[in-house]
Amino acid sequence: MSESEKTIELGVFIPVGNGGWIPSVNSPDIRSTYGYNREVTLLAEELGLDFALSMAKWRGYGGSTRHWDFTLESMTTMAGLAEATSRIGIWATVHTMVFHPAVVAKMAATMDQISGGRFGLNLVAGSNPYDQGQMGLWRDLSHDGRYALAREWITVARRLWTEERVDHSGEFFQLTDCVSNPKPVRTPQVICAGTSDTGFRFTIENCDGCFISGNNPQSLVRTGQRAKRIAAELGRTTKTYGLFTVVPGETDEAARARVDHFNAGVDVEALRRQAGEYATDVRENTMRQRMVQRAERPTAVGDGAVVGSPETIARQLAGLVRDADLDGVTVIVPDFIDDLRTVGERVAPLMAGYGVRSRAAGTAAGVGGAA
Repeated sequence: MSESEKTIELGVFIPVGNGGWIPSVNSPDIRSTYGYNREVTLLAEELGLDFALSMAKWRGYGGSTRHWDFTLESMTTMAGLAEATSRIGIWATVHTMVFHPAVVAKMAATMDQISGGRFGLNLVAGSNPYDQGQMGLWRDLSHDGRYALAREWITVARRLWTEERVDHSGEFFQLTDCVSNPKPVRTPQVICAGTSDTGFRFTIENCDGCFISGNNPQSLVRTGQRAKRIAAELGRTTKTYGLFTVVPGETDEAARARVDHFNAGVDVEALRRQAGEYATDVRENTMRQRMVQRAERPTAVGDGAVVGSPETIARQLAGLVRDADLDGVTVIVPDFIDDLRTVGERVAPLMAGYGVRSRAAGTAAGVGGAA
């Protein structure tokens, strides 16, 4: 590998919600079953991807597609996938308002055993008032207050992973002589998707990586650069993982035709309901603005998608990785079998030609050669 090459982790955001991430009547028929997600994750492992991540979602958005009305629970899904796989990283998502940190500390230690040290956590400090409010678990905290809770949450969890007995008297959690055994052999990797300055500071100071996205390529690049800049200001380092919707085709024209087809069937009702739910969260500006903007000009595939032939996608992804100084790429695709195979077997090897290499590049070359 030359000095100019950049090595990244490559992962997939598996579709534990029906329809995946394309709210359209024309999108592939993706059902939120464990069997399908197992097939996707085993394929990702075969292709050499580094990790599989699942979201946590408690309430869908209806509409003609019943977008995310059917979702698997993240922790239990990833426990099953940890047993089904042997190498790939297994990352689950947890809302800090939903689960007590002592409960997740014990679950994570169990997952550490099941996975042989491959388990990681994606922490979410917010969500929207409907999603968790339906269960009476929504806390009407300020933006800073949500990260104060998350900071206390991860502090408690990390203490339980390393200390024999924990006493803690905090603003949100109370523990008295709390014992949590066994300890994880490998402390779970922890990431967080907060992209405000407060969110970045929380993540950089308490987690291992920042999970970032953008409304368009330019905003994602700015966000990635800002994460690294804040880390430098804090005298720390952090990993950044970019989230990309990838729509491949044999040619750029064929890929764009797929996007047009998905957008022609966009589920406007679901997008507006999503925006309406986030709009009720008057304390959160960033996510509300993003959702409202999408509902005002509803499309099934957003402007930030990477669309084209494998060569075009490889070139664009490699450029975004370099410009945003990313350490990892997480992909969402329309079809999590055929399209994911395209990413692993064709896009990843071509990215190496642009100086961005992932483990999938070498593995996929072997898979393709054996076909």
